[in-house]
Amino acid sequence: MNLFSPLPLLRNPHVQTILGNVLPAAARLPPSPRRLIALTDGDAIVAHETSSRECHPDKPIAILAHGLGGSHQSNYMIRMTSRLRALGWRVFRLDLRGAGLGMRFACRLYTAGCSDDIAQAVTTVAHAFPGSPIALIGFSLGGNIVLKHTGEAGDSVHPALMSVVALAPPIDLVRCSELIAKLPFYDRWYVRHLLQQVAQHSRVRPEIPLMRFPPNLTLLQFDDIYTATRWGYRDALEYYKDSSALPRISTIRVPTLILTARDDPFVSVAPFEEIGSLPQVQIHIATHGGHLGFLGHDGAGGIRWAETRIIEWLTQRLVVHSMRGDYGGRDLPYSASGI
Repeated sequence: MNLFSPLPLLRNPHVQTILGNVLPAAARLPPSPRRLIALTDGDAIVAHETSSRECHPDKPIAILAHGLGGSHQSNYMIRMTSRLRALGWRVFRLDLRGAGLGMRFACRLYTAGCSDDIAQAVTTVAHAFPGSPIALIGFSLGGNIVLKHTGEAGDSVHPALMSVVALAPPIDLVRCSELIAKLPFYDRWYVRHLLQQVAQHSRVRPEIPLMRFPPNLTLLQFDDIYTATRWGYRDALEYYKDSSALPRISTIRVPTLILTARDDPFVSVAPFEEIGSLPQVQIHIATHGGHLGFLGHDGAGGIRWAETRIIEWLTQRLVVHSMRGDYGGRDLPYSASGI
């Protein structure tokens, strides 16, 4: 894999992180049909479908999972969708529980451990398009979720699942929490968004009691007070340990690519270095890149290095998959309807 080199004056990880987040997507997507994917506990998530005119029923499918504070409208979700659509893929951008248009369909907001929701999304999409191989792509927290799902599934992973990609996933939430606690700017940014999300959720679902939060709330305190309580954990530490993908990565049986940066401000690099060699998991640790930044020449005329590497890797996997002739897709219960 080509080495990442930051654009001039963009070596600083915080510059990479902030610019990588605020620069617009530049791409425009056509109106997206929506599917409501029912979950086993009565909640639902929303999948926004995008495909090209030349997209045949058995063409490959990508399911995208956003990060903390994101939705189907996040810039990285739109960019990846646009690029895959240009290659003939069908793409589903998920709004996880309580995110985006999923707000009114969930009693609880998504967490880093919502791997069962990803499993249901794969099952639903595979049933709707039984001839298509599926790739899971997770960004940041979404990367942890898709890795956790794939590791938990092990040998029982859905046969349609061709490959998995995780960009900057916080696979050890305890160590990542310790990092972000040292960076008040990021901590406050995430807390501010989460509090807005909780308030909006309460307006949409007034039957759900609104919790009280102390002033100067930290992300750890939010997870202690809100996330752990709503999801049945003793405290944030128990939630972090249970939801981290790290212990499950060794049982992944699907070709998987993990991209991260050594200088990511709040994703600890040590867990990736501890994993060791695995037959189905390729881990690439760039020296620079920040968190979801990777602003540098990609060798194809663009500056989104990581996204180009992901496209190249998925294209290679698709060639291998096609040569094997093992497109999956079994007749499984379908639990989606239009919105």
